[in-house]
Amino acid sequence: MYRVYREIKENNLNKGRYFMNEELQAIVGSLNPDETKDFITKTKSKVVAKRNSERLTIDFSWVDTILDAIPYLDKIIRNPRRFIVQEEDIIPIEKTKKITEESIKHLAQHTSLIQEVDKDGVVKPIKLLNIFKEETIDLYENRFIYSLINNLYVFVQNQLVYKDEESSFKEIKTVSYEASTKFKNENINYSISLKSVNYEKLLEDSNKPLNLQDKIEEIRDILDDFKSSQFMKNMMNANPVRSPIRKTNVILKDQNFIYALRLWEFLERFQIEKPLRKYKEIKDFSNNLIDKKYSLTYYLNYCILNNLDESDVLVDTSKYAGLKKLIFDTAKNFEVNDAELKTIINNELKLAIKYKQDQIKGITATYKRFYNNHLVSVKKVITMLK
Repeated sequence: MYRVYREIKENNLNKGRYFMNEELQAIVGSLNPDETKDFITKTKSKVVAKRNSERLTIDFSWVDTILDAIPYLDKIIRNPRRFIVQEEDIIPIEKTKKITEESIKHLAQHTSLIQEVDKDGVVKPIKLLNIFKEETIDLYENRFIYSLINNLYVFVQNQLVYKDEESSFKEIKTVSYEASTKFKNENINYSISLKSVNYEKLLEDSNKPLNLQDKIEEIRDILDDFKSSQFMKNMMNANPVRSPIRKTNVILKDQNFIYALRLWEFLERFQIEKPLRKYKEIKDFSNNLIDKKYSLTYYLNYCILNNLDESDVLVDTSKYAGLKKLIFDTAKNFEVNDAELKTIINNELKLAIKYKQDQIKGITATYKRFYNNHLVSVKKVITMLK
């Protein structure tokens, strides 16, 4: 049923195209070439045809780059590098809490710090060397990560301004045509303007496991966790680092720090330009060829207006319109013999009718053979069933 409906619909469309083509051909074919050329030559015209295109692109490549680096930053923050700091100080003996081997060696080398030695050989110093050891994470590599997290947080906040923007393409085509002509004692003026607008949204790849909004929310949640981590609290008073980053052995060789350095360099490159980029282009298509085409349509409109009250304004759109026009165009030729033309038409008509009749006979004979064969087969089946 659908196939039959589709065929009927296509046939109707084809008929519509046929009638429109025939009508258009009839109008154009009726024009006098010399008069058309004379009209266009006397026409003063101005045509302006332009195309304005604007492409808006939003660069969200930072989203995947940050997501790729986050696992490595997380490892560093959870297990920051540590260093033992040793401080030495010479303090009065009464303030000394712990005497170490280094304290005895230092006192032996600095006898000026000895107050007295009693009869039993007990040494009484005035002051002693004290050594204080403390574990710290205030290293250059950790200060680099601390600065990177802070920069990353600010960067993402700035990028969120564009998260609701959509990449798009917009194209506007316009044409305006103005003309005036003095033709056959008539002053003719004509103007037309057209505008075409095309707008398309450039959609994201729908095959990604997470859409853009989900990814951005994930990054925001992770950065909030990073900012409230114990590592960031301990590094709160650390001096931030700035580019160029010092390439220490740890930063160059440790995989976690390698990804951190890549992210730092990416953020610096990315922030050179805003992620919201607009590309505009205006192209002028005005030329003599377009001017001539619109001048021709101008003349066609003039002819239609000039013949509104004449009977020949009606165009034959019947199924024989093309044949009628062909016979008319041939017959009006002064070199054509009317009798010969009639003979040719009659002969061709007879041949066409005979061809149609032969085709009908062939189709009928084929149908009869099919019907007879089918009838024989049915009879055989009935005999076998009995």
